[in-house]
Amino acid sequence: MPRFNIDINDCKPLGKSNECISAIGIGTRNIHNYRNAEEALSIAIEAGINLFETAGFYGDGLSEELIGRTISKFGRENIFIVTKLLPQYLANEESAIKAVQASLKRLRTSYVDLLLVYGTHEVISIAYQIRLLEMLIEKGYTRYIGVGNFKIKELKEAMENTRKYDIVANQVAYSVVNKRIEKDLIPFAIKNNILILACSPLEKGSIIRHPLLIKIASNYNKTPIQIALNFIISRPYVVAITKTEQKNHVREIKNAMGWRLQVSDIELLEHM
Repeated sequence: MPRFNIDINDCKPLGKSNECISAIGIGTRNIHNYRNAEEALSIAIEAGINLFETAGFYGDGLSEELIGRTISKFGRENIFIVTKLLPQYLANEESAIKAVQASLKRLRTSYVDLLLVYGTHEVISIAYQIRLLEMLIEKGYTRYIGVGNFKIKELKEAMENTRKYDIVANQVAYSVVNKRIEKDLIPFAIKNNILILACSPLEKGSIIRHPLLIKIASNYNKTPIQIALNFIISRPYVVAITKTEQKNHVREIKNAMGWRLQVSDIELLEHM
């Protein structure tokens, strides 16, 4: 049997809330052509993908501005925005508020849906960072809070230091060829209703040449990219975040949803 129960839903639950988001989201890191990316994001929304991931340190703020232009065309209510702060911006309340306000200005919105602290800091404690994230919820700058690149020990510490609000997500690397988090982090996330935002699910495109993915893809009339993404979203509480600047790639991503790999193929991929 597969290591985890197969999740057939293309809408993933966000923590313990009644809200869900699309099983595949569009990331905006390392964008090369912002005009093409803007067209791709528009097509993604029209295709039913509502999850977009960005950060103020992506492209020196240009990626957040990209999301902002998209919001102005489609309306805030149609988009679930995830953005991130580096931990040094959570050194004090003034710094945290200034950083999130700068992001909101670029995003052309008064709030984000999910704000992550991305990574830990040598001096600023996790407890203090979480305190400031909760403060940002109280002030209406974000609806939910989460973390990024947290190992299980750090995630537990973050959860133990919340006072009023839950940690709903942890963004970490995960792909069909990088399954390190399957040992402890995914089981912990499932048990505690924490969404895993899987970044680098396509390994910068290198997985398209993997013989097993090519073979399985031919059996489904799908592409290796679609097989790799479908494997990721078959995991409970896991969302795939992938970047695209191409309109045809958005359609390929969209068609990675709406179906699931057979158990036998999931088992093959588990042993890659």
